[in-house]
Amino acid sequence: MQKNIIIKNLEKLEKILENLKKDWAKNLHILADFDRTLTKAFVNWKARPSLISILRSEKILWEEYSKKAYEEYNYYHPIEIDPNIPLKEKKKQMTIWWKKHLDLLVNSKLKKEDIDKAINSWIIHFRDGVKEFLEFLNKNNIPLIIISANWLWTDSIKLFLKQNNVLFPNIFIISNEFIWDKNWFAIWFKEPVIHVFNKDETVLQEFSEIYEKIKDRKNVILLWDSLWDPHMIDGFQYKNLVKIWFLNDKVDELLEDYKKNYDIVITWDWNFEEVNRILESISAS
Repeated sequence: MQKNIIIKNLEKLEKILENLKKDWAKNLHILADFDRTLTKAFVNWKARPSLISILRSEKILWEEYSKKAYEEYNYYHPIEIDPNIPLKEKKKQMTIWWKKHLDLLVNSKLKKEDIDKAINSWIIHFRDGVKEFLEFLNKNNIPLIIISANWLWTDSIKLFLKQNNVLFPNIFIISNEFIWDKNWFAIWFKEPVIHVFNKDETVLQEFSEIYEKIKDRKNVILLWDSLWDPHMIDGFQYKNLVKIWFLNDKVDELLEDYKKNYDIVITWDWNFEEVNRILESISAS
């Protein structure tokens, strides 16, 4: 086994995979994060900036936007990461932050071409093996639900997938979306607002067209990267579940916590080899 791949309980995992193999594609769906999960966390040994941080740092919008955005970040981010703040309060504060920031983007006269500029300057790469992963899911008609708290709307992810020729019909994206006027200026945002603490299966029920496609697919593979995200599956009555998590940095500090919570931990921004191996193994006749 590659040293970057840690399996908590091999015997338990093999039993779950055997159950998945019995049902195979007809009863399976994949739930995944986008940033630092499907994509690399580091490029040229440097942490890859988020799309929203490029709007702040590159001053693509007016200068007052960057100032106010940093003020919001400095106030709310400590709440987001403080382990002593109860989850209920975190959810409340993150909803306030996300709505404030979306409102700030609207008032800053965000237009679609600003997002295009940020994407074109965004150093983003799929992990090795992700394209093969996406092609495999498409070939076998397995739904992939990408849930992202991205402030810059669903279409920023769609554009990246399209640029890489992997925007397949089995891929569904749940993220924040703006309402645009005829000149492609953002004039408001759609509800529900997706933030870091409400990215779970229950939010899918707000998107009935997507939920109908997966509600009877009770076998689930989760792909994520943060310690909060095991709650992604909260509210969904699954039959079999495999949790595969990417621990991209601070491995020495966080590995034991990740091992307690997840079936497979993939460290140091490693590739999708293990994910693809699992899919191939449960698809074998």
